[in-house]
Amino acid sequence: MKKLITILVGAAFALNLQAQNEPVVAHFAYHTNVFNPAVSGNTRDIYIGALYRQQWVGFKEAPSTFLVNAYAGITKIKGGVGLVISNDMLGKQRFTTAKISYAYSQRLNDRSRLSIGLGIGLFNSFVKGTELIYQDHYNVDQSALLTNTNKFKAFLSAGVEFSGYNTTIGFSVSNLDQGLKSATPFKVPRHYFAYAKYSWDINTKFNLTPAVFVRSIDFIAQAEVNLALTWNKRIVVGLLYRSNDAAGAMLGVHITKHLLASYAYDFNFGKLSPYQTGSHEVQLIYRINGMKEKRTFYKSPRYLN
Repeated sequence: MKKLITILVGAAFALNLQAQNEPVVAHFAYHTNVFNPAVSGNTRDIYIGALYRQQWVGFKEAPSTFLVNAYAGITKIKGGVGLVISNDMLGKQRFTTAKISYAYSQRLNDRSRLSIGLGIGLFNSFVKGTELIYQDHYNVDQSALLTNTNKFKAFLSAGVEFSGYNTTIGFSVSNLDQGLKSATPFKVPRHYFAYAKYSWDINTKFNLTPAVFVRSIDFIAQAEVNLALTWNKRIVVGLLYRSNDAAGAMLGVHITKHLLASYAYDFNFGKLSPYQTGSHEVQLIYRINGMKEKRTFYKSPRYLN
């Protein structure tokens, strides 16, 4: 029975679940640059991050994600630049994406900025069509994949982000030219993202940072909530919840002032819960101090302290 479910769900992953084409990660609050090209405009530092996620451990050919991203603010170009490279395995399908971005940043006052960004990238989708199993292999739809297929497609993304007063609010759209109705395993549908973070210094030892992240494909939407508590700018503990999907926890440590390592675990409480033991995720983030402006710059929850 478990083998049959694996086959059916695996085929569904490869052909139907287009919402999965954008990475689903527990550490979303640390990797907003992956979803919003405007992020690099609201920092003066350099950030380099790497993340690996293994979803639904114990489930055959379960999704996995590996991504690296970097972004930096550059005063001379009045904004910042970013780079994202990701690889997702989803059943019989592999998604690989490379994206570069530029963000223009405008100072609103001494404590806040507004950034507008544009990204351009290349998307590659490979499907092992020869390994897909259909109910009737000799009478399948014309759109069915029966051979190994590999295709590339360019895409655009755009976003805006406000940062200041200990708050970050962002909105972005990916795959601007692709609607849901015409989406295929090789044409990722348009995604909408919105998020908000607030950094609260409870006292000199503790900082609390709640964050909310919402993703949507037309009428399909999912919300994620993350609550991170940092002690002495050293240890980070957190809780996470993904609507109608999973809940979990996070533990991180600032190995040095500039290097953060953390681990997250979340458990699916939906229909797949009997067939897997949860999802594991690890990340590393390294921050390099950039040049500071002469005027006092704002504080934002970019690095979650």
